[in-house]
Amino acid sequence: MGNKIFRQVIEELDFVGDILSSGMTKKAIRNEGALPETVSRDEMKKAIQNHIEPALHDFVSEKKAKKWRENTFKKLDKLEDNHG
Repeated sequence: MGNKIFRQVIEELDFVGDILSSGMTKKAIRNEGALPETVSRDEMKKAIQNHIEPALHDFVSEKKAKKWRENTFKKLDKLEDNHG
């Protein structure tokens, strides 16, 4: 199921569909050496910047993907960075 940081990103990616949002996020954080259950805010931000945002360009414009990243970063910054 993943921690709250992982779940927040899945929720924010809902517009691409449940299965794709989950798969895209899992692959991105694994590429950064993290797991859904223990991903930190900084690891997730790296995964978003390096993997998820570029992948979103297949679905939305670069401008919309950038705006999504900015909004998601703001929401992540409001979460406590623990593994619960």
